Amino acid sequence: MDEEVDLLANLNAEDDDGLGWSTPSDARAPTNVRPGAFLFAGNGYGQAIVRVVTVDADGQVHFSIVPGSVAKVSTSLPMCALSVD
Repeated sequence: MDEEVDLLANLNAEDDDGLGWSTPSDARAPTNVRPGAFLFAGNGYGQAIVRVVTVDADGQVHFSIVPGSVAKVSTSLPMCALSVD
């Protein structure tokens, strides 16, 4: 797993509702993956700040990408909003 991201995810993959998706097992700290949480997500091809929309009982995390660059978005969010280990 890419140690720099909170949630390993292909940001181009979408579910039927147009949301990005991953699994809690792809998270650096699975307990931080909950609805409403802002996470630094992505992989070696791209990263973004995402907001978790739902975590399904079957183990899928659905998220929306917060528009804007990682640098700009991360400075506009409270520090406590991003998951920190």
